[in-house]
Amino acid sequence: MITEEPWYSQLRARWKPEHVKLLMIAESAPDDRGDLSNRRFFYADRLGADNLFRGVVEAMYGVAKDDLKRTGKGPWLERLQSDGFFLIDLAPHPVNALTGQERRRSLIQSVPNCVARAAQLNPDGVVVVKADLYPMLASPLRDAGLTLLQDGPIAFPLGNTRAEFVASFNRARGNLEA
Repeated sequence: MITEEPWYSQLRARWKPEHVKLLMIAESAPDDRGDLSNRRFFYADRLGADNLFRGVVEAMYGVAKDDLKRTGKGPWLERLQSDGFFLIDLAPHPVNALTGQERRRSLIQSVPNCVARAAQLNPDGVVVVKADLYPMLASPLRDAGLTLLQDGPIAFPLGNTRAEFVASFNRARGNLEA
């Protein structure tokens, strides 16, 4: 079994809440390529091109990119943690450099381990981000007794899909509070 890089496991563990209310599952661990500036979601020292982080804090707290540039990620990671938000990845290793077929195969092979990790966290609800991941994970998550908060795919929050992400994420998150 492939595990994620130690640096990422340590960052993730640093921001794990005591009780996971909202668990997000994204595609794969980031590839830092040995460069700290390539570290993403849980790396508090630099915002960089972290579309997922920016999308999540915009959805949850209405925080825009300019606000994040002023405050940095640290205060928002603390708030996400205190609000019970946590993120895991379907694949524990980066898949973005793989061919389409290799990427899909790697993701599908990662489903059982991901579902087991999610179940171990015992979240109140789960949101799957990235449209192609939803069909892979929806049934296995529900079969494991986890509460999937969305009825369909949620797009990854790139610049042209950020507004769609925010609306879809908040709709799903609303099911947690219902």
